[in-house]
Amino acid sequence: MKIKLTILVCLISFIAKAQLTIKGKVVDEFNNPLPFVNVFVQGTQFGAITDDDGNFDFLSKKEEGILEASFVGFQTQTIKINSKTKFLNITLIEGDNVLEEVVLVTKPKKRLSKKENPAYKILKEIWKRKRKNGLSLVKNYQYKKHTSIEVGLNNLDSVFIKKMFKKEYNDIIKNANYDNDGVNYYLPIYLSEQVSNVYGNNKTNKIREDIEAEKKDGLGADGFVFDRMSNSFKNINVFKNNITLMQKSFVSPLSTNGFSTYDYLLYDSIVKNNKKLYNIYFFPIRDEDLAFRGNFWVSDKNFSIKKIKMEVNKSANLNFIRRLIFEKEFEVKNDSIYLATANKYEGDFTLVDKNDNNKGLTIKKTENYDTYVLNKPLPDNFYEISAKKTRPNQYYKDDKYWNKVANNEDKNTHILIQKIKSKKRIKNLTGLINTLATGYIDIAKNIQFGRFWNTFGYNNIEGLRTKLGFRTFKTKDDRFRLLGYVAYGFKDKKIKYGAEANYLLSYEPRIAIGMAYQDDIQQLGASLLNTDKLLGESFGSSVLFSRGNNYFLSNIKKFATNFDYAINPNFHIGFNFTRATITSSLPEKFSINYLNENGEISSSVTNFYSDFYISFTPNRNVYGLGVKQRFGQNLFPTLILNYKRGYKGIFGGTHDYSKLQIKYNHPIVLGKIGILDTTIELGKTFGTVPISLLSPIPANQSYSLVKDTFSLMNYYDYVTDTYATAHFEHHFNGFILNRIPLIKKLKLRSLITFRAVYGTVSNSNRAINDKYSSIEYNTPNNKPYYEYGFGIENIGYGNLRFFRIDAIWRTDYTPAPNSISKPTPKFGIRIGIKPGL
Repeated sequence: MKIKLTILVCLISFIAKAQLTIKGKVVDEFNNPLPFVNVFVQGTQFGAITDDDGNFDFLSKKEEGILEASFVGFQTQTIKINSKTKFLNITLIEGDNVLEEVVLVTKPKKRLSKKENPAYKILKEIWKRKRKNGLSLVKNYQYKKHTSIEVGLNNLDSVFIKKMFKKEYNDIIKNANYDNDGVNYYLPIYLSEQVSNVYGNNKTNKIREDIEAEKKDGLGADGFVFDRMSNSFKNINVFKNNITLMQKSFVSPLSTNGFSTYDYLLYDSIVKNNKKLYNIYFFPIRDEDLAFRGNFWVSDKNFSIKKIKMEVNKSANLNFIRRLIFEKEFEVKNDSIYLATANKYEGDFTLVDKNDNNKGLTIKKTENYDTYVLNKPLPDNFYEISAKKTRPNQYYKDDKYWNKVANNEDKNTHILIQKIKSKKRIKNLTGLINTLATGYIDIAKNIQFGRFWNTFGYNNIEGLRTKLGFRTFKTKDDRFRLLGYVAYGFKDKKIKYGAEANYLLSYEPRIAIGMAYQDDIQQLGASLLNTDKLLGESFGSSVLFSRGNNYFLSNIKKFATNFDYAINPNFHIGFNFTRATITSSLPEKFSINYLNENGEISSSVTNFYSDFYISFTPNRNVYGLGVKQRFGQNLFPTLILNYKRGYKGIFGGTHDYSKLQIKYNHPIVLGKIGILDTTIELGKTFGTVPISLLSPIPANQSYSLVKDTFSLMNYYDYVTDTYATAHFEHHFNGFILNRIPLIKKLKLRSLITFRAVYGTVSNSNRAINDKYSSIEYNTPNNKPYYEYGFGIENIGYGNLRFFRIDAIWRTDYTPAPNSISKPTPKFGIRIGIKPGL
């Protein structure tokens, strides 16, 4: 009996092992599920018919073969399967309805001219109607929008999941989704949802969006990094000539200049719901260009886009990105108005390279639109006011609400996240992602250490400098935040420190206050304009490697306060009150002596002053509602206006003076030619003040690139009370190097730079400083100082391509007599690092 039982068990095991479970879903070109599709393995009797949702599931004794999916009116699809195949997503294209006049064009080996390419005529019609289609054709509109952002781990094999979940492995596998390859698994770790109502008035060009409900669940909800990554997909308008993505300019496939970037292929045309649609594919002419590949469906009467799907080429090589996919769907009303029904964005992020076998992080963003109401006007003042989100959980809704509005897929995702988020290894992984993004590490409950990249530095006064920083952090929406640091110099054997506390007084209007104390060494000749930063940070005193000597450091003891009022998230006004005592860190090498009003030589300054500032940053992405908000890396202009007033006799202040400064930065998108980053800064000091209160032109003696500084200038080479600086950087984004054989395989990108400064100093300021300070005034008034150069960026390996090397030249200039500065070389090589997304 035992022998028979053993044989029976072995036989069952053999049969089970020999059988292959095949699961999948069949949809049409527009993602509609297809029921009654015949799915089977060719040459066998194993197969199934899809159910009402397009799903199928059957067993096959063959461990490999050809799967065929067929349905009347559609082209038959065949797919190779093997023992690793677990889940298949199959799309069938309508075939029996193809019209006789359809022109089928294969991708030509020789590039077709516009006249030869039948897609060109269709594209011309699309361009004509770009601004005359869609919601712009109606006077008023309303619709409901449901946005979901999902983050998950992809390409996980069963061995990895078993190690991660152990006893719960079977339960997790049963609920987990398969990856796109149908072999490995995808596990969600974070999901946020938002429902909002949008109202538009085309007469006044006003749009109002009111949030109705919000929900967040999973790991990473307390950080901002997932929000930042998902906002890489924000405001992608395919109808614009250029699409800004990851701070890069991509040419849209619907651009009026698209033919210089893409090959277009008119694949076929079909009749869908009594409407004729053309299917046009597009491919980058050069794979390395910042462009997309994909296809779109366009209506033949009004030439409106029905659906578009596009994917960033792997060869474009964006840092940490393996794959980016975008889908947009539209519904055509009254043969003239197309309405957005869905936007789908998906990003696949990996650390080292783009190998499909590596595990990665998936970001999915879905926007669904419905309940359109057209030409129903509301009072004009209704569109002027929009409900703002000012507090965490302001739009909280209970489960009863979400059970009505959420789809089954999102409901199942929430259930799976509840099972996953408590796992220690998953927590460690998301913690690592947040650490790499912020520079902080959790060391205790609500306490973080960092930023770790500021831990070590070097200068001639302190020698090797080490710095340990901390901050309180519960969520990104904390109303109170305390941060500070302790630093130690191994040469001067002195401890330096600083602490800052900030509190959000009011959510609406948004009012924040701050207070700080600092006792440290700083390089005052490294920056010109500082508004709301209470704790001074200077790369000039903390950089690890630099050229020449750096004795030009000052001891700063200061107490500062800040009041900041936000008119909107990107328009701030505020003021600071600061009392700072400034002395030289090494008087025998760097004297900042001056002649005071009593005719005596003074070596220290007590500066009691106020700052009034205005900061305007339109279109900047802002994250969090707490006292310390974080900002995105999207492209936006910045305007800062600052008025500083020094007070003599108040809290020991030694000088009366005023200083007016204005700074404007604007990254200008120039299509496929690249992005021109432009910064202009102007400043004027009114009154007679010592050198420590003037405006040294920002120098950079490190070997790294620092924004808005001069790399071949020494600290205090130029000291001014009136100045104008200009910085221009043009990033070609591969426009040049992608056209050079062999070099284009390296996936490098080129850039050019130009920086200039003009400045003067008054005779009265010279009189109290020239003979007493070791700094001799040298101003670029007769001959402006400038630097120019070119660089190569996108240097690295695989996905890690954030290095940049610049070759820089400078104009001739002569250091002032008796200056302790030595002239820098006329040429230098500098390195830059930009690891962000």
